[in-house]
Amino acid sequence: MSFRVLIVDDSMLVRQIVGDVLRRIPDVEIAGEARNGKMGLEMMQELKPDLVILDIEMPVMDGLTLLDEKKKLGNVTPVMMLSSLTQAGADITMKALEAGAMEFVPKPAGDTGIRLQDLEHQIEMKVAGLIHSLRDSRSSSGQKVGPILKAGQHQFRLAFIGASTGGPQSLQTVFSQLTSSFPLPLIVVQHMPPIFTAAFAQRLDRVSGMQVFEAEEGMVLQPGQAYVAPGGKHLDFRRKGAGISLHIDSETPPHNAHRPSVDFTLHRAIELLDGEILAVIMTGMGKDGVEALNRLHEKGGVVLAQDELSSIVFGMNRRAIEAGAVDEVLELEKLGGRMSELAGRLEGQRA
Repeated sequence: MSFRVLIVDDSMLVRQIVGDVLRRIPDVEIAGEARNGKMGLEMMQELKPDLVILDIEMPVMDGLTLLDEKKKLGNVTPVMMLSSLTQAGADITMKALEAGAMEFVPKPAGDTGIRLQDLEHQIEMKVAGLIHSLRDSRSSSGQKVGPILKAGQHQFRLAFIGASTGGPQSLQTVFSQLTSSFPLPLIVVQHMPPIFTAAFAQRLDRVSGMQVFEAEEGMVLQPGQAYVAPGGKHLDFRRKGAGISLHIDSETPPHNAHRPSVDFTLHRAIELLDGEILAVIMTGMGKDGVEALNRLHEKGGVVLAQDELSSIVFGMNRRAIEAGAVDEVLELEKLGGRMSELAGRLEGQRA
C-alpha cells in the first residue's frame, strides 16, 4: 500500500527536488503539489495524504497559518516543515512545532553543490524514517505500566531526557511541570541541527520553573538547571573537582546517524555516575538511546518512557520498552511530576 505525500511549497525548484527524492523511496506516491498554503489546505482536505511536506514562508497563506487552519478543521495529517537555516527560521520553526508540525528539515541558503545534496539526503532520511515509524506505531502496542517504583528507593545525581520527532512539543509539556526546586541537574538530548537548539532552549526556559540553557563548554552542572545538547555536536562530561562540567565534542562522528546522540551522551554520563541517573526516553523515530538505557537499567538506574498514545512517533521509546530497559511507561502529562517524585530532595547526592 502506497504512502501518499503532498508537497506544499511556492518554489517550483524545491517542489521538483522534494518530488525527485520522494520518487526514490519505495512505496511512496506523490499525492499532489501546491504552490501556496491555501491550495495546500484545500488539497490536504480533498486528497487525504499520509504526510504533508510544508514550506513555512509562502504567498497567499503561509505555513503557520495553514497549521492553525488545519487544527481548526480537526485535520490530523502529519506535517513535516521545510525551514530556513537561520536564527529567524529557527524561531518560526519552534512556533510551527508548537502549532502541530511533527518534524522539520532545514533548508540551507543556496540550492547548489553539497548544500543541495545535504537537503536531498535529509529529506530522504527523514521521510523514509517517518514512514517506517508511523507504520510501526500503527501496528504496535505500548505496554502501559504506570507508577510502580517507590520514591526514595533510589539515589540520583543526574536526570536525563532523550527525544527526537515530536520531542519539542512534548518536552514543553514536561518542562512546564518542573520547578526550580528540582533537585538534580537535567540533560536534554533532542535530535536537532545547529542554530535550532538555542531557540529551543529559550522556549523551554520560558515555560519552566527550571533555568534552561543551550549547553556550552565548561558549564558546571547545577541542580535545578537544565542543559540542552547543542545541535550538530556531541555533549560529553568532565570531572571538575567534586563536580561535573560539560564538554562539547565537535570531532566524534555521529552515533546512530545522530549528533547529538542519546546513546553517546548517556553512555558518557554512566561512565561518571554509574547507575545514579534518572532517565526518560520520549517520542522519536529510530533506536537511538536503547544501548545506553539497557546499560543504565542493568546498573540499577531508573528509566521512564513516554507512552504510545501521547507519542507523536512511538519509535525510540517503543524500542526501549521492547528491549526491557524501561521501569515505568507513563502518559506525557504525568512525566514531569513523576520525575520530581522520584528525584525527591536528595541533599548531598548532587553532581
